[in-house]
Amino acid sequence: MASLNCSAAVCVICLEKPKYRCPACRVPYCSVTCFRKHKEQCNPETRPAEKKIRSAVTAKTVKPTENKVMRKRTECLCRI
Repeated sequence: MASLNCSAAVCVICLEKPKYRCPACRVPYCSVTCFRKHKEQCNPETRPAEKKIRSAVTAKTVKPTENKVMRKRTECLCRI
């Protein structure tokens, strides 16, 4: 369950107290029914800055040499 700390947050569909957030655009919703309605009009590009930050962090955390080492280990394990 997603953490919704803001007490003013409401479901984008029915305006009830939300329990979850859309994984694509992070807007709050309260139920599967509301999520399905929201998903029809969901725009994942509403938070592009967050995606850029995540991709930048991911790209910097794994070094190219580590990728080669991991690939060699995986190849060795696949041969067994």
